[in-house]
Amino acid sequence: MRIVTILFMLIALGGVSPAKAVSPDVELMPYPSQISFDEGDFSLQGNINLSLENISAHRSRYILEQLENTLQHYPAVNLDNAQSSQRMIRLHSEKRAEHLVPQLNQAEDYRLVIAAQEIQLTAANELGVLRGLQTLLQLIYVYGDTLPAMTIEDSPRFPWRGLLIDSVRHFIPLDDIKRQIEGMAAAKLNVLHWHLTDDQGWRVESPGYPKLHELASDGQYYRREQIKDVVEFAAIRGIRVVPELDLPGHASAIAVAYPELISLPGPYQMQRHWGVFEPLLDPSNPEVYVFIRTLVGEFAELFPDPFLHIGGDEVNPSQWQQSEDVQAYMQEHNLPDSHALHTHFNRNLQQILSGFDKRMMGWDEIFHPDLPKDILVQSWRGLDSLTEIANSGYQGLLSTGFYIDQPQPTAYHYRNDPTKQARPLPSAEGKWQRWQFTMPRLKGSDVTGEFTLTESDSGLQGSIRLNNQSLRALRLAERDAGLTRFELDSWMGPTRFELYLNDPQELKGRVLIGNTPYGISGRQIATGESKPPAESETSPVLNSEARNNILGGEATIWAELVVPHNLDLRLWPRLFAIAERLWSEPTVQDQQFMYRRLKRMGEYAHARVGLLHRRQQQTGFESLVAEKEDIRPLQVFSEAVEQAQYYTRHHLKYQAGNYHQQERLDRFVDFLPAESLALVDLSQAIQKLPEDETAMAEINAILKRWQQNLPALKALMATSPALETLQPVADDLGVLLGLSEQIRKQCHQAGLRTEAAKIRQRLWSLAEVRPQEVVLSSSLAIESLLDYCVGPMTH
Repeated sequence: MRIVTILFMLIALGGVSPAKAVSPDVELMPYPSQISFDEGDFSLQGNINLSLENISAHRSRYILEQLENTLQHYPAVNLDNAQSSQRMIRLHSEKRAEHLVPQLNQAEDYRLVIAAQEIQLTAANELGVLRGLQTLLQLIYVYGDTLPAMTIEDSPRFPWRGLLIDSVRHFIPLDDIKRQIEGMAAAKLNVLHWHLTDDQGWRVESPGYPKLHELASDGQYYRREQIKDVVEFAAIRGIRVVPELDLPGHASAIAVAYPELISLPGPYQMQRHWGVFEPLLDPSNPEVYVFIRTLVGEFAELFPDPFLHIGGDEVNPSQWQQSEDVQAYMQEHNLPDSHALHTHFNRNLQQILSGFDKRMMGWDEIFHPDLPKDILVQSWRGLDSLTEIANSGYQGLLSTGFYIDQPQPTAYHYRNDPTKQARPLPSAEGKWQRWQFTMPRLKGSDVTGEFTLTESDSGLQGSIRLNNQSLRALRLAERDAGLTRFELDSWMGPTRFELYLNDPQELKGRVLIGNTPYGISGRQIATGESKPPAESETSPVLNSEARNNILGGEATIWAELVVPHNLDLRLWPRLFAIAERLWSEPTVQDQQFMYRRLKRMGEYAHARVGLLHRRQQQTGFESLVAEKEDIRPLQVFSEAVEQAQYYTRHHLKYQAGNYHQQERLDRFVDFLPAESLALVDLSQAIQKLPEDETAMAEINAILKRWQQNLPALKALMATSPALETLQPVADDLGVLLGLSEQIRKQCHQAGLRTEAAKIRQRLWSLAEVRPQEVVLSSSLAIESLLDYCVGPMTH
């Protein structure tokens, strides 16, 4: 029997043995700054005393609960029969917290030492203890009840590591919010950015303006005592809560409740569609500032954090331009255009915020040199915008590349970095060609641009400009059998061009945004034999003084296609990878190691943290079939297909007239994760060819599992009306598996190279996005297997 004795005491910390070996291979996430191993281990068997030193009562209870929840998974735990022991788990804060609510830039570093007789976790304050506690809990999950002796020294890279949850577009109940906070704590994230007002609803009880929650919430809003409860719940776990109150745009809900505050008269109705809408607060109306002052005061009572996010984005100036009152106000204040009016409005707003000791935070659009330097700008426009903000002396956060409402490969988020600088442009001389192109999207304007490719002794290099943005260097440029490929990470996602350049008058091929192919057209516009002409407007460079102005980043889960029953599935486990990018050293980059740990974190989050990503998929699949039907065929099928990535699903719904709040989100696609980790396994196995002799066996095992699953899958679909539309996708998976068998049987044979072009075109056809909003993205992996089997690319 193992008995853990809980003692709250103040005891001096003893010394530890010196570290003797360093391991780069511990399955923790985020990865610590330093890990060193010593001889021996600490056994969780038997009697152990727990000492919580200099830790406040609320957090002591929380820490005890966390340890009890973890230790109960091991046999013969008895917390009631307290016995003394020489073996200890000591958690020591040098200073007890005077205030429960965390603050920006509070120290979060910690030192965790595991020795034969004692586990010591020490930190300058309680936040560091909380972060170290999560590492200890992960170690227990990884190693079980025998922990190897080690020393971990750890601290975060950025002080702001956030998650934005949108409770407006679809309302998120409190239990679901709290569960994500538990996940955030496990991942060492420290800011919940709570999006509470927007066009589709008002989610906060307002005593001063009650029609906001009475008329513009559909009865779905948070009462004031509920919000205070969430703020305290988060604070105990070392997480700040920053609310967002959208001003002056995204104001359709305000327009429903108080149309007299809007720039043009109503009437207005609740906005059910997604997009950018016209209602704007009237800056010429004094009552607008009374309204804002009242709301800011109410928010200040609920949210003690010094920051208040005012949105400030996507202001459509149409109403201001049509309003005689607003135009007269602009003349009176010498405001030449709507941009100047918006800045003027923000200056007034900043003064109101200052009266409540609040710092203004907003999206890129609020950035203006007329505003004081203490504002914080959150960038959705990308690294160029963030660099400009930081170089101008303003603090900023990155969210571009962390928009996890989009299904994207976790590796794309993992490569994203708030201080990442553009790769140097190629300088090699050789035969070059320049093309212009157009990539139509399903919604919105086309993506246009130019790219230049230079072929030299060092290989194929190039640069690209998208939508008149700064020039970017290409990555992984290669050519084989007339097919030219290159890629980069863009605001849309991982962007891969696969092109045939044999006809100067007609560009052919496709562009993959994540897993989703888009068409492309264009023509060659210049060629040459030496170095291509220099192009201007390269990416801005972050100066050394400005690096400290970048506080970190935030992942965002906008809720157009997110509801409570798939929230966890959309967030986890990939949020651990984003948390690592914001916590760990920038040198932690190995994507294969990341994915291996991400799988472990997915298991850990399900088994120990209480997140529901696995259960939500299981429950969702069960809802699609008859009661007591076996859903395993559907689970295996889900390994081979994915949601269409980027905003493709949004755009397909827009085209179908379903881009609104009442759209069903209970189909097969809604219960898929952002990325199939089985497909990651397949792709990684293909990448290991031919160096790893076991790789082909891994590939065969995955494809055999899919093949053997097909009869049961088709039988299940035949008896499940909700799955009927997926039958063509299952049929195409059968075709794909037949092609994969042909490729494997003829691998490295001359006949396969002869057939390669025809097989590739078939694979491209199978990879097209489906009306069901899914992509048979396993076809992309099989194409990489084809590339291997017909021979290496020419670099």
